[in-house]
Amino acid sequence: MICILAVCWGALTQPVAAEPAARFYVAPNGSDRNPGTPAKPFATVERARDAVRRANGAMRADLGVEIAPGTYRLGQPLVFGPEDSGRNGYQVAYRAARGGEVVLSGGRRVEGWTRDEQGRYRARVDLDNFRQLWVNGRRATRARGAAPAGLEFWGEHKAVIRPAAPGVIFGTLEVTAEAGYRTTDTRLAEWRNPADMELGYYNSWSHMICRIDRVERDGDRARIVMAQPGFFLASRKGGVQAGLPAYLENALELLDQPGEWYFDRSTHTLYYLPREGEDMATAEVIAPALERLVEVRGTLDAPVTNLRFEGITFAHATWLRPSQLGHPDVQADFILAPENVYQRPEHERGFTPVNGECPRSPANVLVEAARGVQFERCTFTALGGAGLDLQKGAQGNVIEGCRFEDISASGIQVGEVQKEDHHPSDPRRTVKGNRITNNVIRRCGVEYEDSIGVFCGYTDGTVVAHNEISDLPYTGVSVGWGWGMPDAGGGAYTSPIIYDTPTVCGNNRIETNHIHHVMLKRNDGGGIYTLSRQPGTIIRGNHLHDNGPGAPGGIYLDEGSADIEVTGNLVYGVARAMNYNNHAQNRMATCREHDNLFGMVRTVAGVVGKALQATGSLVEVPHAQELEPAQLTVEAWVRIAAFPGGWDPRRWAVCKGGNEWVEGNYSLYIDRGNVGAYLCIGGGRENSFEVVSKTLPLRLNEWLPIAFTYDGRTVRVYCDGGEVAAQEVNRPRTPSNVPLALGGRQDRYSFFDGDLDEVRIYNRALTAEEVRHNCEAVRHAQPGREPDALREGRVGYWTFDDLAVDQGAVDRIAGAAGLEAKYRDLLSQRLTGT
Repeated sequence: MICILAVCWGALTQPVAAEPAARFYVAPNGSDRNPGTPAKPFATVERARDAVRRANGAMRADLGVEIAPGTYRLGQPLVFGPEDSGRNGYQVAYRAARGGEVVLSGGRRVEGWTRDEQGRYRARVDLDNFRQLWVNGRRATRARGAAPAGLEFWGEHKAVIRPAAPGVIFGTLEVTAEAGYRTTDTRLAEWRNPADMELGYYNSWSHMICRIDRVERDGDRARIVMAQPGFFLASRKGGVQAGLPAYLENALELLDQPGEWYFDRSTHTLYYLPREGEDMATAEVIAPALERLVEVRGTLDAPVTNLRFEGITFAHATWLRPSQLGHPDVQADFILAPENVYQRPEHERGFTPVNGECPRSPANVLVEAARGVQFERCTFTALGGAGLDLQKGAQGNVIEGCRFEDISASGIQVGEVQKEDHHPSDPRRTVKGNRITNNVIRRCGVEYEDSIGVFCGYTDGTVVAHNEISDLPYTGVSVGWGWGMPDAGGGAYTSPIIYDTPTVCGNNRIETNHIHHVMLKRNDGGGIYTLSRQPGTIIRGNHLHDNGPGAPGGIYLDEGSADIEVTGNLVYGVARAMNYNNHAQNRMATCREHDNLFGMVRTVAGVVGKALQATGSLVEVPHAQELEPAQLTVEAWVRIAAFPGGWDPRRWAVCKGGNEWVEGNYSLYIDRGNVGAYLCIGGGRENSFEVVSKTLPLRLNEWLPIAFTYDGRTVRVYCDGGEVAAQEVNRPRTPSNVPLALGGRQDRYSFFDGDLDEVRIYNRALTAEEVRHNCEAVRHAQPGREPDALREGRVGYWTFDDLAVDQGAVDRIAGAAGLEAKYRDLLSQRLTGT
């Protein structure tokens, strides 16, 4: 529930700044006709803001508004302008009173539910549209199903560009033909409200959404006509493009799972299938009505100054552009817009914006042309856009000790990527000197999987430090933009506008953050990711681990990155700890990488001596010819605390030869509670032999031996000394020439998620009796002595007793990264419910 988490975080944390002397009071039982005193408080924050405007002209002390616990439903965005500033060096503070949660909500409570004959509940909602729903504080799922069956492309992608000025190649895109798909599922032609349905696409780093315009019967098929220009933009943009969709969303006919909902805009009727235990007579159901909750908006001549928000929860807002244009994502929740397009002639051919100048997903809380604005101990949650935007002249603002969670798009966005952002006509417009520190940022991107924890565009002197960032589908922190194109002299891609002066991007500090379990769904990103030249930027002292399966997952200096220092970072449990993309620009020589700990392995007490703690750690053994025998046995001892799950529950203990479809691969792995082996002879999926048990022989929290053998005829799989699977192959092995991986798949797609010990490889197929002998030899080994396992034909043996770990350096970096002490203790209390 939102309230429980926010109370723990807000009530336990002490304010960073001195508490203001409260002058005005707000309470749910107040009245806006009251004077705003403790005895007679206002009812709304808007009324308190208006009272502050009359009192802040000659400030001699901080001026405060104290808000009593409760939910304050906003009928329109709460806007703060220059007239709401603190004066004479003093601050105006809006703070939550102790004793409960203060929520500024853009939602409407949905009541009056009735049950229909299909078991669905329905209620009237007097809103035009919304894309999210929360039931008892938990996000519900918009009705979704698999992509329609038998899809094939139909129509043609045709468009023209209306030039922005005579003689230029860029301008506004105008689509001139229809396109879409044919499907064998003719039922779609009978579904109601087809123009509200959407198709979703995943492609590497991108998550695209395209609207359907209409569905028509076409002989023995149905024809899906897609809405333009969104479908053309997603299908023909540079980079990765939409092909066949992964899912279909937002149709009443798809409403078939508990926790799903559908809003029929034509009748203003909301449908919902309750989860187990939900009583619709008493459930709190919230539909978001606003796209913006709070705006702090000044001008360059009159910025908002010295405004502070403390301990407030911002919740329940939506974002409707995907319902209008779709979501033709370029990267990081920035889209290709039809107003700024040209056709790039080289490399990744496609339509692209000038110098990467894309609009982004807007946040539900905005700070623009403001200085000295602070958000302290606030919570941003249950949001349908991004969490918080700092943009267009935002300078010297602080986001400290806040929580960002359950957010559809990115968590925090600092700076934009338009022309006025990379080459501003007025230096006051530069986004500069902002601090993002000691925040907890997790479960963002829950709706748009291309989202970022903290995004920084063209910014000067942004500090992102001591944050804990986790549980994200894509990148943790992203800094810079443009792939080098708007830098002085341009980049590797043809651009119609070349600058001879540098961008404002530089002097950013990404330091002492703890970033883990990101890159969970998308690819080609990292814990920390950069683009383009940014002199003076430093990536220092960060603790990055267990990111993936998306790669590379560590520190990623992508195209055009230059003049960046990378030092003192601890990175492990990722596909590649340090990744460069030097595409056609040769700028990496300007980056200084030194004194980092990359690819650390961890050990625990093993079945004999030490063992590899393989959750995020992998030992790579160089290729050797003796590790490629024609017949072989692979043995390992494993211990797991939980059976792996998710969409792919396989976890590799030993792997040689890339993935299981690569010629020469052999692998020993587990699949939930089963043990399996792969043998690829001939290359490709059709030549990959998978032999896996069906009886769930693994046991939790216990050291167990697993093994497989191949004698040139049959693959046999063993667990705890007994055969659990077998399959005839009858083909001679072909060798690979890649390293051997212990504790994960060789290409770093997956790590073992458990402990690994006593790995042996033989150049012969051990008999069942010999496999049992080795099991007993290890099980009864004397402390400090090598087990009396068979040595005949053994070509590899790994005990993990001698793995070198600079534990002092590891502890120093890990101990300093993440939340500072006063926030770290509070996070632990919040997560444990104490």
